Amino acid sequence: MTKRSPLSDPQLYVVVFIGGAIGTCVRYLLGLAIPATAGGFHFGTLAANLLACFVYAGLSAYLAQADWIRPRKRELVNRGAGMGVCGGLSTMSTLALEGFTGILGGQAGQALLYLLVSVVLGLLVAFAGVWCADRLAAGHRAERTAAAGNPGDSGSDSSDSSNPVSSAEQEARQ
Repeated sequence: MTKRSPLSDPQLYVVVFIGGAIGTCVRYLLGLAIPATAGGFHFGTLAANLLACFVYAGLSAYLAQADWIRPRKRELVNRGAGMGVCGGLSTMSTLALEGFTGILGGQAGQALLYLLVSVVLGLLVAFAGVWCADRLAAGHRAERTAAAGNPGDSGSDSSDSSNPVSSAEQEARQ
């Protein structure tokens, strides 16, 4: 079975396009709903970026473990919701422009603090997203194990090496 090139997959283009449009609209609305403060903090942009960091990191971590979801569905969700929605929602260019504008506007200290806070909080919420996704995936794995009649292993081992059924066999059953 040959693997198709993502460049020749029109479904991927469509899900990224639709997801990007949704994410960009949400980012725009957050910018309108949460105005910048006089201190140089652009809370709308910060909220959009932090939300995107949390969701994309969590989604990626969850999908990486979700062998019970068919690979094609995982790919489409990852590209549409992750790359599309979260990519449209987060905005490095706006963050950089806001920081640069603050520096040029005589608020270098506040602008640099805003940039630092954005990066540090982004990393922290990405970590939190992965942590939540790991717990959610472990719960789903435990439910699937119990439903399959293997109550001895609750799915605490993320490799799930005790399950003799391969991923290919699980996909074939679905």
